[in-house]
Amino acid sequence: MKKVLSATVLALTGLIATSAMAAPDHRNDDRRYNAAYSQNHQDQRWNDRGHDNNRYDSKKWNDSRVNPSRQWRVGQSLPRAYDSSRYKVSDREARRLPNTGRYQQWYKVNGDYVLVNERSNRILRIMG
Repeated sequence: MKKVLSATVLALTGLIATSAMAAPDHRNDDRRYNAAYSQNHQDQRWNDRGHDNNRYDSKKWNDSRVNPSRQWRVGQSLPRAYDSSRYKVSDREARRLPNTGRYQQWYKVNGDYVLVNERSNRILRIMG
C-alpha cells in the first residue's frame, strides 16, 4: 500500500511540475499586433523602423562604420576615437607590413592599416 501511495504522489508531483513548465510564452503577446491596442499604447519616440527619431536619421545610421581607405587621406589627423591601444597593430601582425620609422605606429581600423606619426598624429600611409 505504501509503495502505491508513494508512486501516486510522485506521479502527481511530476504532472504538476511539467504543467508549470509548459506555461504560455507571454513574450509574443497578441495585444502588440492588435491595431487598437498599438494606437493607444504606442511610444511616440519610436518610428516605423524601431529607431529613436531624435537620435538617428537615415544618413547617420548607414554611415556608422569608417572606411579609412576611402574616407581618410594622407596628411589628415587621425581621429581621436581611433588613437587608442586597441587599434594599434602588434609586432606579430606588423611583420607583413612595411617597417615603421621613428615615432611611427601602424593602426588597424575596420580591416585597413593606417600608418600614423605618433608626434603629430598625422596619417602617413593607408593600406586597404
